[in-house]
Amino acid sequence: MKIIGLAGTHASGKDTIADYLVKNHGYYHVSTGDIIRDVALHKYGSVERPVLYKTANEIRTNHGHGATGHMALDKFDEVKDKYKGLVVSGFRAIAEAQAVKDKGGVIVFVDAPERMRFERLKERARVEEGGLSFEEFKKRESAENGSIDPAFDISAIKSISDYEIFNKTNNKAEFIKDVEKTLGLI
Repeated sequence: MKIIGLAGTHASGKDTIADYLVKNHGYYHVSTGDIIRDVALHKYGSVERPVLYKTANEIRTNHGHGATGHMALDKFDEVKDKYKGLVVSGFRAIAEAQAVKDKGGVIVFVDAPERMRFERLKERARVEEGGLSFEEFKKRESAENGSIDPAFDISAIKSISDYEIFNKTNNKAEFIKDVEKTLGLI
């Protein structure tokens, strides 16, 4: 059974990879972001960015920096007999990714050109991302790359990744071919 953890910059293609693994390779997908959103909605009735930060920090404070990685693995344990593997996406802290590695998984770090990612972010129009300017997007990325809390550092996960994929295209088929080649799926 394979476990793949996906980390990387916003709107770089992590969900595209996860969807591909689910639809074409029988994986179960758990998003750490969805875990945080579910807790925030249940506890605070909101998924606005400040509430998500607060919720994530509470989870990490109460359960350790790798908590959402462990929570994702626990969710999979309940259904693992039905799937060929697990794909976990949305890591924000290196300890979350390390939890997956400690379970025998591999980490894939995904990146894409900054302007391209900003345009994708605007297109997907999640509630917590709506209306961001390019400058606000860059400021938020800086905050999520250790400028506020060193434990909350997406870019640091790159240092423990097993694979790196640079998504330089808006052509989904071309991107998936690169993913297949990188992960040895073809």
